[in-house]
Amino acid sequence: MPEKPRLQPVDEADLQEKTLASLAPYRDQDGRIYAIWATLAHHEDALRRYLVFSNHVLGKNTLPLKSRELMILRIAARAQAAYEWDQHVRIARRAGLADEMILSAATGAWDGLDELDRALLATTDSLVDSQGVDDELWDRLTAHLSTEQVIDVLYTVGQYLTIATVINTLGVRTEGDLALPLPRPADLKESA
Repeated sequence: MPEKPRLQPVDEADLQEKTLASLAPYRDQDGRIYAIWATLAHHEDALRRYLVFSNHVLGKNTLPLKSRELMILRIAARAQAAYEWDQHVRIARRAGLADEMILSAATGAWDGLDELDRALLATTDSLVDSQGVDDELWDRLTAHLSTEQVIDVLYTVGQYLTIATVINTLGVRTEGDLALPLPRPADLKESA
């Protein structure tokens, strides 16, 4: 992460009406556009197209909500993407996940998780590390998930790796203090 943001979020007054309409659901409790989206608004056409895919992954995904959030938190921790971490800690908490489970998923301490979540997190690590999964991991996934859900696993990891890359490269800053400290790389275990 650069010392300072490489791009500042675009001021809302400078955005096209069609971009503002696309960003209507992407505002914080005070009505401000989230920093990630305001930063990506430097390329308004691409942002609007990306939001369609993002809406599927975050809003219409066939994976269980809690499992999806655990995957995203693992990616954010491994990538050290503080903005992504903070936003998804908040989402995970609203979905009913306790901080202990959030930290377990993020750090690789998966013993207390069920088999599906352990398989999803191992898949997340495999996709991050090698952009694929071996046959044993494939069998673990398909024992629990439909074909659509497996594809949503791939889309989820792909999208949140993309966002982590954007956050870290552009230097997108959190909108306030972190809801939960981001585990340090030294605290992360290899997948099981």
